[in-house]
Amino acid sequence: MQSLSDQQVVVVGGGIGGLSTACYLADAGADVTLLEKNGQLGGRASRLEREGFVFDMGPSWYLMPDVFERFFGHFDRTPEEFYELERLDPHYRIFFKDGEASDDGAETGRRSDKVDISPNRAENRELFESIEPGAGEAFDSYLSTSETHYETAMEKFVYEDRSRLRDWIDPDVMRAAPIGLQLIGSMQSHVSDYFQHPRLQQIMQYTLVFLGGSPKNTPALYNMMSHVDFNLGVYYPVPKNGDGPGGVGVVVDAIVDLAEQLGVTFETNSEVGEITRRKDAFHVETVDGDVYRPDRVVVNADYRHAEQELMPEHERQYDESYWADRTYAPSAFLMYLGVEGDVEELAHHTLVLPEDWDPHFDQIFERPAWPDDPAYYLCVPSKTDEAVAPEGHSNLFVLVPIAPGLRDTDALRERYREQILEDVATNTGVDLRDRIVVEETFAVDDFVDRYNATEGTALGLAHTLRQTALLRPNNRSSAVDGLYFTGSFTTPGIGVPMTLISGQHAAEALVDDL
Repeated sequence: MQSLSDQQVVVVGGGIGGLSTACYLADAGADVTLLEKNGQLGGRASRLEREGFVFDMGPSWYLMPDVFERFFGHFDRTPEEFYELERLDPHYRIFFKDGEASDDGAETGRRSDKVDISPNRAENRELFESIEPGAGEAFDSYLSTSETHYETAMEKFVYEDRSRLRDWIDPDVMRAAPIGLQLIGSMQSHVSDYFQHPRLQQIMQYTLVFLGGSPKNTPALYNMMSHVDFNLGVYYPVPKNGDGPGGVGVVVDAIVDLAEQLGVTFETNSEVGEITRRKDAFHVETVDGDVYRPDRVVVNADYRHAEQELMPEHERQYDESYWADRTYAPSAFLMYLGVEGDVEELAHHTLVLPEDWDPHFDQIFERPAWPDDPAYYLCVPSKTDEAVAPEGHSNLFVLVPIAPGLRDTDALRERYREQILEDVATNTGVDLRDRIVVEETFAVDDFVDRYNATEGTALGLAHTLRQTALLRPNNRSSAVDGLYFTGSFTTPGIGVPMTLISGQHAAEALVDDL
């Protein structure tokens, strides 16, 4: 990037996208100040510490290690200078709620059947073949396609910011056009071309939760996530030399450390209340009355909140009807639990899935309600990392995807808490109810209060067909020169790796415009 030594930039929001943008701009010479509403940096990738337990509040899967290597490599650094990675074995465990009938007609697996996804690809191939004859060969074919799509998509459509129509009129894009055909049709139709058994279809589709979509509304292009899952692997970050608890919070610490070395100034507990363009500079004012006068502004806060609540009407790109027509990724009902003893039946990452999960997705996207028979995720980092829980205890959190905008009350949470703990006991054999020593819940209203999240979405804009690539809100403001956006509402999308890349896109757009 060219030198920005004469530019003062304010970044609003210290999530992964904001931290990434700050690093790129500071490296280019800009004087960067980052304002963060909360007391911690990292946005949804914050930590919760209670009585010796350390929880990752949001993201807990370390996927796509190549993206992190590329990010740190831009600054002539490596991830290994900041943290180390442990590859998980198993990558994750799945409990399927409904037992299948045996040959004599008796029902088996009354307590859910389970499978482990291994870091060994050959073992996973055998697993697929054991569930459905011929699925082993289909597994190889599917992953070959997934790998091709991943490599093409990352180089042509993810690392290259193609957020404007003219960016697609490019010979390289035309040569990559066959991958574009994968945008036509849903993940459900694509996966069913390879696998008939519903369990195999679920294994290939569960990563859609990370993209905030369902099998029916997510473009088939995202079959590339299976390459991420099975070929690139699932890891757990730990501090160098084992100094302290691990988790995604360690990655946030690393990016913050890098940013400070590059000269970024951080101001936490600094909620922005106004952003407006003045004749000679921007006017950025916090709710406490602190005023900043930068040349450029990059917003990592919730895109709708920033435009509709922080900016005057004539500086908004989109009106309220635009935002009302968007499909938001799910919110979540989260329980952070400190538990006495071990939870032997659970892996570090565990999924509990109903045999038919369509009703749950319907209650997220079609008929919003607290799910009757939910698919959910259990994370037990203490399986890998003793530092996240006191001796003799387990660190565990439960995440249930729920519809954004749901009514959220103490009574509803208590009822749902009992339902989920009963479901965990029934389907995994782990009864937590008499062993909980620390407990916190987090749901729709908390996402609104803590992150100013539209409708309490836990992730941002879902990756539906009409909200993918250039159909997502742009990194550049079309209404205000010098205003940019980064994070999970814009390109390339949802998730820690994608928002890390989004920071690069926002920084490059700023430099290009200068």
